[in-house]
Amino acid sequence: MRIEHAGKITDDFYVMGNPAMPVYLLDGPAPVLFDAGLTSLCRLYEEDIIKVLGNRSPAYLFLTHSHFDHIGAVAHLKSVYPKMRIAGSARIQEILGRPKAIKLIRSLNQEAAQLMESLNRAAIYKGPFEPFDLDLELNSDRTIELNPDCHVEVIKTPGHTRDFTSYWMPEKKILVASEAVGCDDGYGYIFTEFLVDYDAYMTSLKRLSRLDPKVLCQGHRFVFTGKDAEEHMSHAIEQASKYLVMVEKFLQKEQGDIDRAVALVKAAEWDSKPWPKQIESAYVLNTQARVSSIRERMQQKPRAEKG
Repeated sequence: MRIEHAGKITDDFYVMGNPAMPVYLLDGPAPVLFDAGLTSLCRLYEEDIIKVLGNRSPAYLFLTHSHFDHIGAVAHLKSVYPKMRIAGSARIQEILGRPKAIKLIRSLNQEAAQLMESLNRAAIYKGPFEPFDLDLELNSDRTIELNPDCHVEVIKTPGHTRDFTSYWMPEKKILVASEAVGCDDGYGYIFTEFLVDYDAYMTSLKRLSRLDPKVLCQGHRFVFTGKDAEEHMSHAIEQASKYLVMVEKFLQKEQGDIDRAVALVKAAEWDSKPWPKQIESAYVLNTQARVSSIRERMQQKPRAEKG
């Protein structure tokens, strides 16, 4: 199935808030959250979590990476659940120590809040993004025991970011992989989500595909179950290969000019897409990173072949 709604996915796994900007919840003796969406939706996440957990607190909040739409509500959720441990890569803490990064994260969250309000989304919080501290650094593959019957395997899956982290619950066959597995737009197209390293992204994507998840959580909009999870993985790998060819073609056409190549990519995969979709400023920033990475890859390839 392709599930595009908040609420229960399985007996103990849920989508909290808005499925376009989700927080995932695994209930149990030690409940855990995955990612923290947008600042503007923080109260909506809180309300949905309380509906499931009542007065219980999550034990962990696991973060996949530091992008604005995945850490926006961390500070709010930590204020609600002070005993909850925030877990993620050391790189997240490093980024949150940079004033320019905080300014950008706040700006993008504010832009997203304005968009959500224009779409008549409920429970919009208009306060600014606030930084936070990690309680647990996850800098390598490891396993965290939630209880004797459930573990979270921390899997380093670079590509979207250098320190991207995916989470696998083998007993339940649930994989929270976010942008490490691309992002289905709902219209038959999977956005290829590497930003720093195409080859690392493909290696991570193929590694995750071998896990054979029965519940697959991408970063936005859809959760896939059963055969649809398997098909998404194979289509994401296929689409990533096509994306590389497309961008290389545009770069060759524009003689390596990043901005002109980005404009062509945007026209091909973003301009005509209806909402909901990634906000334009964030999409352009990410596409500039992808195109720049591929141009660097193209420049290195001839040297490698000569060597």
